[in-house]
Amino acid sequence: MLQDPILVGLENDHHFLECILRGAEGNRDLEVTAAEATPCCKSGDNYMSSITRVLISGCDRSGKAFKRSVLMKRQPANVVRRLTFRCDPAFRNETCSYETIVPLMAEFAGCSMPFPECLHASSQLIVLQDLKPLGFGMADRLKGLDLDHSLLALKALAQFHGTSLAMKHSEPEKFQGIRSLTTELAFSQDSEPVFGASVENGLKMALIALEEKNSEKTVGSSWTFFEAVHKLNLLRGSVFRRLRAAVQPLEPLGVLCHGDLWLNNMLFRYENNTPTEVKFVDLQVMRYSSLATDILYFLCTSVEPSVLSFYHDDLIVAYHQSLTETLEKLAPGAPQIAIAQINDQIEDLALFGLLMGFLLLPAITVESDLIDLDSMQHGEDLASKFEQQREQMMSAKYRERVRSLVLYFIERNFI
Repeated sequence: MLQDPILVGLENDHHFLECILRGAEGNRDLEVTAAEATPCCKSGDNYMSSITRVLISGCDRSGKAFKRSVLMKRQPANVVRRLTFRCDPAFRNETCSYETIVPLMAEFAGCSMPFPECLHASSQLIVLQDLKPLGFGMADRLKGLDLDHSLLALKALAQFHGTSLAMKHSEPEKFQGIRSLTTELAFSQDSEPVFGASVENGLKMALIALEEKNSEKTVGSSWTFFEAVHKLNLLRGSVFRRLRAAVQPLEPLGVLCHGDLWLNNMLFRYENNTPTEVKFVDLQVMRYSSLATDILYFLCTSVEPSVLSFYHDDLIVAYHQSLTETLEKLAPGAPQIAIAQINDQIEDLALFGLLMGFLLLPAITVESDLIDLDSMQHGEDLASKFEQQREQMMSAKYRERVRSLVLYFIERNFI
């Protein structure tokens, strides 16, 4: 499908912008006088969308001037890229999340969820509140999240998960209704040709890093390490199948999960250089699964290695405390979740976190621009494009993070 010229021009469509602002702010007298659009992401940063920041100027009926900033998120212009990354179902998922799931959960909880306000959502275009003017910003992707950032993120995640558990208990029919709106995106049968190759490539790259001759100098020559690498080698050819099995919900810890919770999908606000609030973005992969999948995904992709190694237990305790407080507040009669239940599922599903870490670490640690996917042509193999940049992605930082992650798994007896 060719890109719709009507959608392309919406950044400068004053009538459209007036409609979404009037609806969001409950003021029918707002008039837009100017709109300035600028790209929000570098080429290749986002596989499944392109994002534009639009600064809107206007006034109300009394003549009082205002300025607003919004983000317009649409499907990529490149048709091959849209088909390859299944952007149609991704946008349907995100539209349902912003339009129905998040508002109903917020209504049930009596408070906002940790997501930006959505002003408009459709299968082609999503308009979101721009968090940057409110003081939110991204953390350092190359460094990873320190303890303060990690604790804040996990507490917010637990509130989201706790609301899901409480609603499932108190309003089961309504919860089942919003649960049914989510569609498995990453691990559906339709995703296997592309995503299956990607996760296999993630494992392949990790094994190359782990099996290098200088690995012994870095991690020691312990039998435990070499045994772990041997076990990882045995996973070749079965990664997608194992990940697909891991995201199947395990009760009673089945919740609505973010599904793609890594540090590029979270924004932090600060006071005196201390993070005080976090918002999660990108709801295209929202699914109903074990809460442990979100926790593991976050821990294995986003937390600074030393923090992960030294403070794993503290992080889970903080998550559990926030989950318990949310559940007690919203559904006092619901069965409590013991921290042992969470730890058991983290251990049972640990491989999910490791393999997703292997998948994302090349993108997390690369210092230059990623592959420009807008140049993809029909018949072009995505795996071959990543193969061309393997050496660039396999930096010293990448090798260090992969080895640290495996050592963390060995320390925790996860592997």
